[in-house]
Amino acid sequence: MATEDVFGTIIEKCQRALATEDPQASVEAILLEAAEDPALAEAVSRRTRFANLADLAIHRDENLTLLAGTLPPGFSAAPHNHNLWSVVSVCSGQEDNQFYERDGDGLKRTGEASVVAPGVLANTADVIHSICNPLDEPLLVLHAYGGDLFAVERSNWDPVTLKEKPFDWQQVRSRK
Repeated sequence: MATEDVFGTIIEKCQRALATEDPQASVEAILLEAAEDPALAEAVSRRTRFANLADLAIHRDENLTLLAGTLPPGFSAAPHNHNLWSVVSVCSGQEDNQFYERDGDGLKRTGEASVVAPGVLANTADVIHSICNPLDEPLLVLHAYGGDLFAVERSNWDPVTLKEKPFDWQQVRSRK
């Protein structure tokens, strides 16, 4: 199946899911099924450019954003928020998440979760997390957000001081 067809089918299903009683749970089920499909892994594996976060977008409107990409071994993203519910889908590899909550002027770590392919993780709109690819192989991901990720005000936190700043992709992503 062509890349456009694979992504197009997922986009259509996710758009329909937004009209359900629990859109996030519906999208989570769709992305879990998709993560098990080798055609999705193949399509995502072709998406290796992500100088800007928008490079990962396969769909964006006011109700839904989908990002798909191949993250190299050692890739990490500093603590950040989305201010939208999200679903992380891993097609190949492993995404490690560290969770935080606000603590005065900074953050304190509250937990962690690993998403191993094929797998998904649903996050609430108020989650603050960092991610990394701990493996020596590419991480193939498809992430869904319950709104326009590029239009919502977001923050990231300095990975050393844990001080909050306005969101800046260049500060969030690792340089590996």
